Amino acid sequence: MHSEHLTNVRFSWAGFGWFISVALASAFLLVAESLGLLARSELGDAVWITIAVAAGFAIGGFLTGFRTAAAPILHGSAIALFSFVGWFLLNLTFGGMTTGATAWEPLSIRVAALGLLVQGGAAIVGCWLGYRYAPMRLR
Repeated sequence: MHSEHLTNVRFSWAGFGWFISVALASAFLLVAESLGLLARSELGDAVWITIAVAAGFAIGGFLTGFRTAAAPILHGSAIALFSFVGWFLLNLTFGGMTTGATAWEPLSIRVAALGLLVQGGAAIVGCWLGYRYAPMRLR
């Protein structure tokens, strides 16, 4: 049965998957920093950050897909989009605290697209794997 319908999306589980994804990515980066893997070069940092984010979002997606057992592509996309909702809310609340200005913190199109690609791709793959190994699916 194909379950990719908006009625099968549980946004509470997508939010929980995003929370787990961000927590795991942060933990992976903390471990990488403590092992001295970061701050060697800008390219090396970018690679380690991408790996940490992809791993965190894949695991968060797996947990969400395993728990919901429905609509893995839509759940993975929702997990990735929660990052942009979080960015919007943080800028709305604390927009000028870091720079002293009252303007928004910029997020370039390139950074937004790459972030959506890495987070979304990893979350969708994780959700799909969780969906495949879930013991029961919606009917």
